Amino acid sequence: MNTTAAPTFPKLLQLPAVQRPVTVPAADLAAVKSAADLPSRLFLGDLEADSFKPVKKGWSADWRDADGHLTRFRYAGGLSSLELSFSGDETVNLVSATRFAELGASVQGIHPGAWLAKLGERMEAMYNLRVFPHREDDAVGGDFPDGHLVSLVMPVPAERLLALFELHKALQDDADIRTPIDAYVRYAFSSVNYIEGRCHPMLAHPAGLVLHHVNSLGTPAAEMPLRETDPEGVAAWTLQRGHYLYVAHCRLREAARLVERLAAAGFIGAADTGREGWPYAPEFGAALLPFGYEYAATNAWWFDKARSRRIFYPRFADPDDRQTLAGNSGDIWLKALIRDAGKAAEQCRAETARAFAEGMAEAAGKPAGQASH
Repeated sequence: MNTTAAPTFPKLLQLPAVQRPVTVPAADLAAVKSAADLPSRLFLGDLEADSFKPVKKGWSADWRDADGHLTRFRYAGGLSSLELSFSGDETVNLVSATRFAELGASVQGIHPGAWLAKLGERMEAMYNLRVFPHREDDAVGGDFPDGHLVSLVMPVPAERLLALFELHKALQDDADIRTPIDAYVRYAFSSVNYIEGRCHPMLAHPAGLVLHHVNSLGTPAAEMPLRETDPEGVAAWTLQRGHYLYVAHCRLREAARLVERLAAAGFIGAADTGREGWPYAPEFGAALLPFGYEYAATNAWWFDKARSRRIFYPRFADPDDRQTLAGNSGDIWLKALIRDAGKAAEQCRAETARAFAEGMAEAAGKPAGQASH
């Protein structure tokens, strides 16, 4: 008898962090005498040394991003102004800080809602991506030196976890990634309502839905799909699904580049292709969130553009996850867990295909495996 334990799906995987140290030669704003005294990064950009200009009782300088985002800081006799421009959308703020480290508090008073909306307008037209709005009454996350934070989440097939791990390794050496990125993968649960009559016929059948999910993500459905009807009489097939969910934290200035890297590696599909399966169908799309939404938001949902399906997450992440990540460290250990996930996915697909074939054979009124003549 074979007593080998079936492979399991690891619940939590830390990905290699992208670390970008910053230099702050002079701690006090008043101590700056030349560009050599300035931080190497500030909010939306990297220091342009040639931009440094002495002014009466102070100085001014620019920090610029490759995408054209700009930070311009002016200090004069204890009074400062911070000018930020994101995709051409500008804001100017008076600053009371006397030390560079104190500028982190300024982030809390600069709401990035308009910037995130502008980013979303561009990115949603290009990628299978949903950008959640940053409402005026939402808390603002970010700090010195790199400013506002955002979070990215997306479903990932179990057999692609190693490729995701290697991508993060490559990001560590990617000179165009200018600010820190940290990310992990968790085993999560979500639901999809496939609206009857608006999706492929395969997605209006329980077995077809399960096969669609397992083939795409390699993880089991949490329950058999159910047909449900809303108060207006609209019917939908609801799939409860288990899957791996990527959770990344990056700076607003870096968000477009992170999405571009993930898309180039095949983790985020192009927009509006009409294709089913991962990563193109709406239920496999990524979501860009204001930082903190992944922990605070509950029962988050959205429709795709065609309103053919509704994607529902009871929650994207659990804050307790971050407390346990330190126990899963080391490349060798993590790669072993990732291999376990790949083996479990292979077994899940094989068992689902076998059950599907048996069901088809039973529906046809003959034993599974019986040849047709």
